[in-house]
Amino acid sequence: MSTAELYLSEEEIAEFIAETRIESQYFYGDEGQQYGVCPYITFYIYHSKEDFLRISHEVIELHQELQELIDSPYKKVYNSKTQAWAKATPEKLGREMLHEHARLAAEYGFKSLYVQATDMDSPAASARWAFSAAVDYTPEMCYTTVKITFRDSWYCNNQATWHNFVERWLKRLQPEQCYSGYEIGTTTIGVMGAYESDVMERICADHFYGLDIDHAQKMGYHNHDDEDGYINYSDLGAGIRTPTWGFLLSPLWRSKLGKSVAEVKAQLAHPDIQISEIPYPVGKHNPEGEPALWIRLGELSLYPVDEGLPELPVIANALIKPIRCDHLQLFTLDPWADDPNPRFDFENGPLWMARFDPDSQWPSAETRKPLLKTSTIYNGRCEFNGVRVN
Repeated sequence: MSTAELYLSEEEIAEFIAETRIESQYFYGDEGQQYGVCPYITFYIYHSKEDFLRISHEVIELHQELQELIDSPYKKVYNSKTQAWAKATPEKLGREMLHEHARLAAEYGFKSLYVQATDMDSPAASARWAFSAAVDYTPEMCYTTVKITFRDSWYCNNQATWHNFVERWLKRLQPEQCYSGYEIGTTTIGVMGAYESDVMERICADHFYGLDIDHAQKMGYHNHDDEDGYINYSDLGAGIRTPTWGFLLSPLWRSKLGKSVAEVKAQLAHPDIQISEIPYPVGKHNPEGEPALWIRLGELSLYPVDEGLPELPVIANALIKPIRCDHLQLFTLDPWADDPNPRFDFENGPLWMARFDPDSQWPSAETRKPLLKTSTIYNGRCEFNGVRVN
């Protein structure tokens, strides 16, 4: 597309929003660069250089297990050895080849191990199923991200299977942060992102409170504050992202919040909020060996703005606000003057991060409606008592 012209007209925006409300993973765009709203989960894992090979093997096993769940086969896979995308084959997706790549990466000191796959013809597009992991090796950047796009219709029919899968891998990976919800699907687009997806994110943010923005390899850096004292306030080392559905409160971040496990559970006491304790080991940032808390805010939903302010994200936001990463960088390509398309920038990004605050006017005073109570209604995208809702 030309960055001097509008990416979507007002009519195209209205059509995209209407179709997405009916069913997510409705894609728009040119061939090879189609974008749409997709459910996702991302694990942000802090580790030492010595843990590189162990984390690599865990990531590979996660990738293998996911292949047993997906109902749409991968078409493209990233070859970490050649650093190029190729047609997906059983050999390229196989466990043995990936483990060998991990061993070579550790032996020769490669900076990262990448494991990526998508069911689209191009990695530069949203997907129904996609996987992207970057395991870092260097002492300065031992921070691994694992991101999955999963198919909305599959999830609706396999919710228990999915939630068991997620909790099992939270226990194995023990991430510092983890998020799940809806986003413009960007799992395999790469660290540099794409102008078109940035535009789509900003457009959809005006229409859906439940949209998240997750640029894993760009946001995923964390300096524990006992190392050199430096904190970059534009990435997730500075705090927690505003949750929309599933999010993790690890022992480190709960201690920064200054609340016990019992106090967190009391503040989130609501019939539609589920909290699972994830065992975490004793360590420097968890001297008592307390669990992480995996928190799920009701059902997966986009929360259209015109339906009112959603109750559950408001409750969760009130909890994490003291450690919220207000200045998280939401765009992948720097804004420039006279850009005709809406995009996040340094001014409107913090406003969006605070959209669930009582004094927020997001997206505008005219479109913002009162709090919508959800404790007595089903607010998901699946069938309830035989009726398709939302």
